[in-house]
Amino acid sequence: MVLEQIYGVNTKDLIPISEGFHNTILSYQNLIFRLSSRNSRSLEEIESEVAYLQALGEKGVSVSLPIKSPKEKIIESTDQHYIVCFEKAKGNAVDVADREVWNKDLFFTWGRVSGRIHQVSKDIRINRPTWSPDNPDILNLLPKIKSKIIANRYEQLLKLLGDFEMNSNLFGLIHNDFHQGNFFVNKGEITIFDFDDSAYHWFAYDLAVSFYHAYWQASSFTPENTEFPFVFWKYFLKGYMQEHLISKELIQQIPIFLKIREIFLYTLFMEKWDTKNLEDWQEYTLTNLKNKIETGEPFSEVNFTEMIDNLVKDGISLSFFKS
Repeated sequence: MVLEQIYGVNTKDLIPISEGFHNTILSYQNLIFRLSSRNSRSLEEIESEVAYLQALGEKGVSVSLPIKSPKEKIIESTDQHYIVCFEKAKGNAVDVADREVWNKDLFFTWGRVSGRIHQVSKDIRINRPTWSPDNPDILNLLPKIKSKIIANRYEQLLKLLGDFEMNSNLFGLIHNDFHQGNFFVNKGEITIFDFDDSAYHWFAYDLAVSFYHAYWQASSFTPENTEFPFVFWKYFLKGYMQEHLISKELIQQIPIFLKIREIFLYTLFMEKWDTKNLEDWQEYTLTNLKNKIETGEPFSEVNFTEMIDNLVKDGISLSFFKS
């Protein structure tokens, strides 16, 4: 196997972690190997991702850093793949059913790290995909959406973003896929990985993705916890404000990006799943997503307009909200 030839690892000791939509991930002792298909990622994209990780590490953000190969290369290549070896993140994956881990302290830390990334990334200049009024479909969904209704819904959402000011407190370099599956927790601190979708995009998208996946899993595994969305946002945003400005515009954008994330996931699943041989849970997921997108049903019962007033009542100064 190529990893044995390049890195000298014992193939028998490699543990498959996932066969993702873009990457194959393998674990080996305290290392992670990521094989990215040349058909889905360019060398330039991976080089800029590596540069981003290194810059974040230098600024004190706990990320899974790339490691050089025996040939002193960060990125190795074969005819089919680009290969990067990473430090394995400390700690463990998040268990949403474990209240010792999945609690207000984690949400606060999660928010703080999100704010830290947004703040320190303002000084990082790399070549990444960039949202703009001329390139609003940065997720490249429109060519893949088969439903005219869903395509129209998506275009309407993108038009709403055009009304927001692109300033440094709302827009910049983000993770772009910052959910609980992309970090480990160790003694209350988190280490982030999987930055290959990072882009210059709206900060609210990172916040929306975090909540979308947190609420999706929490409502599935602990449906009795009806206060979850309110507890999550209260502590996540309190953490976020430790590192980055919170504005009314930022909050107001979140429901737009929750619906965009919904369309992104539906489109991704339709593209990657065998729609002629769906398992029951897959069929339910697609039907549920499709119905919510077409009807415009809100993702959760959270009222984001009221959230601003509630945060102020909880002691967040009005100075954090700019009109």
